[in-house]
Amino acid sequence: MKKIKILVIYPNKQPTIEEIKGNEEGLYGLVYFPYEQIELEKDIYLIYSKEAKENEFPLCRIYKGKKIYSNFVIVAKEFNTYKSLNKEQINKYTRLFRI
Repeated sequence: MKKIKILVIYPNKQPTIEEIKGNEEGLYGLVYFPYEQIELEKDIYLIYSKEAKENEFPLCRIYKGKKIYSNFVIVAKEFNTYKSLNKEQINKYTRLFRI
């Protein structure tokens, strides 16, 4: 399985670039399952835990008024296939979600 570059955002830390397997399995351990997603722009998604708040995970960030708890990731996705973020996308979302 090909590795892809994504952005991982942890509570109280700056965003980090990580390489994962290019499938949903690659998200295991990074985002608490089950997942929800927000489309940030065409083919770019914020994937977060649907149940992190109920499980008392810490608040990570607020995006457009939505509170996101625990770790979340920013990943490119086309036709339900995860893809690497390019340098411009990494820079854009690192700036957006920095502390």
